[in-house]
Amino acid sequence: MWNVNGMLESVHSAITTGVYTTGYALHLGASTAMIGFISASISIGQLLQAFTPLLIERLSRRKPLCLFANGVSSSLWLPVAFIPFLFFEGYQLLALIACIALSKAAMSLVSPARQSWLTDLVPDEIRGRFVARQRSLTASAGLVTSVCAGFFLSTYAAGDSQEGFSTIFVVAVVFSGLGVWAWSRIPEPQKNRGENIPSNQLLRLPFQHGPFRRLMFLVSGRLLIAQIAAPFFTVYMLRTLEVSFAQIAIFSAIQTIATIIMNPFWGYLADKYGYKPVMSITAMGLALFPLGWGFVTLENYWIMVPLVQIWGGSMSAGWSTARFNLIVKTAPAVNRSAFLGCYSAVSRACAACGAVLGGIAAGLCTSIPAVSFFGYTFAGLQYLFLSNGVLRIAYMGLLGRVAADSQVSSRDVINRVRRGNPIATLWHLVRMGKSSNPSVRARAARELGETGSHLAVDELIALLNDSDRNVRREAVQSLSRIGAEEAVNPLLECVGSPSSDIAEEAVEALGAVPSSLSLNILVTLLHDERPGIRRSAILALDRIGDRRAETALEALLAHERDPAIIQSALETLARMGNTGILNRLQDLIRTSETSLERGVLVMSAGHLLGAPDLLYRLLQAEEMVQDRATVRIFRSVRRQLGGWSDVERDLRNRYMAVVDRALSAFERQQTGEMLKGLVEVAQAVLRTKRAGLPGRSDDDATPPGGAAAESDDAELAYRVLTDLETEGRNRTLHAEERLLAVVAIQRIADLATG
Repeated sequence: MWNVNGMLESVHSAITTGVYTTGYALHLGASTAMIGFISASISIGQLLQAFTPLLIERLSRRKPLCLFANGVSSSLWLPVAFIPFLFFEGYQLLALIACIALSKAAMSLVSPARQSWLTDLVPDEIRGRFVARQRSLTASAGLVTSVCAGFFLSTYAAGDSQEGFSTIFVVAVVFSGLGVWAWSRIPEPQKNRGENIPSNQLLRLPFQHGPFRRLMFLVSGRLLIAQIAAPFFTVYMLRTLEVSFAQIAIFSAIQTIATIIMNPFWGYLADKYGYKPVMSITAMGLALFPLGWGFVTLENYWIMVPLVQIWGGSMSAGWSTARFNLIVKTAPAVNRSAFLGCYSAVSRACAACGAVLGGIAAGLCTSIPAVSFFGYTFAGLQYLFLSNGVLRIAYMGLLGRVAADSQVSSRDVINRVRRGNPIATLWHLVRMGKSSNPSVRARAARELGETGSHLAVDELIALLNDSDRNVRREAVQSLSRIGAEEAVNPLLECVGSPSSDIAEEAVEALGAVPSSLSLNILVTLLHDERPGIRRSAILALDRIGDRRAETALEALLAHERDPAIIQSALETLARMGNTGILNRLQDLIRTSETSLERGVLVMSAGHLLGAPDLLYRLLQAEEMVQDRATVRIFRSVRRQLGGWSDVERDLRNRYMAVVDRALSAFERQQTGEMLKGLVEVAQAVLRTKRAGLPGRSDDDATPPGGAAAESDDAELAYRVLTDLETEGRNRTLHAEERLLAVVAIQRIADLATG
């Protein structure tokens, strides 16, 4: 019912504030400066909010006062609708200002009570999302109203729109009356009442509360600056751009739609990370809003205005939600209406001052000559918009002094938001939160991981204790994809719990967090008594790829007896480039019984050689494809060595002859002869590399510093070749070993001629 009331009242506010009030004032003949005073009257009428807590705090119930004041406030728009028929021409604008001020004054009796009523009604932990959802609903109703009113007014001729204005203002009063009825159906919770203190002390309470006082003045100061330009965006569209009310309604609808879309997002961030960081981010975004208006011209307004409106709507959604909830959160529960009333009065006073200053500034800007920069001509209200944007940006330094309500900074929030797709993340979180179906929750958890967004980390951590195993597994895997450091301790709890059925997945997920903490944990888990945990720890260390774990893995190999764990440890060390495991690898390749096991071990050797991709393609190919690929490698080696410009032609010819002989042996399936030829050419190539240049002795050779690593890699490849050639004299080599030899000679050729 609170939302129903808000939607009905939003029909009233969509008509009686902003575009149509400004348009009505212009219709009555208001000047630019007078627009500032009319906007100020809206705020001046709300100054009574500083004193209404004296009444509210002494009432046992807020509802009767709220209903009465709201009814009076809305009914004052009836004379506004018929001003030309009730007042002489010279007094019409004064009557408009008086009615608006009195209407807002009546509403000022409601606002503090309404806000304290809402805070008593809605729990703190969901207030951010509730307020954001409420703003979306009211914005939707206001959107429909604004568009309909805009098109309705556009049906009237430029000088004959009084009937249209009268009609929409009467409609506004009717819907406000329905809102009063809806409000009467809302239950009123018990008030948090303090001791009965004198009125002067009650009014001083907000100024004696340090954090609230600072927040009140800083936010009100920002509102003062914003109101300097805010009333004149509509004036600029109506007078300079000569935009119709229907077009203005469409532009306003675009801004409202952006607000509706972004409300849940900002509400979620506010509840999750605190109101201060969200307020800081959106305040900076809104500081850029008037700068965009400064570049709107007759030629580009059809594209610039929608872009600026989308930006403004997106940022204002977060600013409004965060500002309101931070004010409410900072105000003590006892005598809260006094604090909220004081804030409303101070902020409206600042808004009134800003509007008056804006009216004066707008009049001055019209007298400044036009100036052209970068192809843009700036004149009139554009000066006001640009200077206002600069003021807003400058004020951000002061706004940063607002007391933080969480440990998370605005920079942290931005970093978390920009990783992944925040809108998709929020959608999946909503799906997951509203569904009790395990399959839906599991799918949502998986898709949260696919977004890669850090926003979902807390919710995924909570799913580690879900009653469904599939949901728990998907949560672990998603945390692994995201790799957030805050997930380390919850994952470790899963590993240490005797009843956990996702311990191995949790260990592997630790490998997605490349931090010293996760590295130390994984090294410790190498000594766990559970084989699955040890193997998962190895896989996680492989994912991290930190060479500080080499010593621990070598120590594990010294006493490990599980073949699968040994194989995983060797593969991880090979990826780290640990050449000390080559002998162990060769022994296991020689004694392995299955082609699958040999393939895994040979791939580890391929990592040591630095050519895992080439070897993988060969291992995965069919036998005939392997043969054709091997022939291509021989020809590639022959072409590389034949074109080696650093050596003499005779030596290059000798290389090519040996490679041709090895290729011929391969085609005749004489593996021993092939390996002899490969060893011979590798030995000759390395001898040339060691000498630096042909004709220099090995003792005089000093390889350049940048070539030291390449020289070590070539020596390792040569060692693999010689070991395979020696082994081939005693037994028939496996197909995987022959492919390893071919990759080794290709690697030597690449390093020598590269």
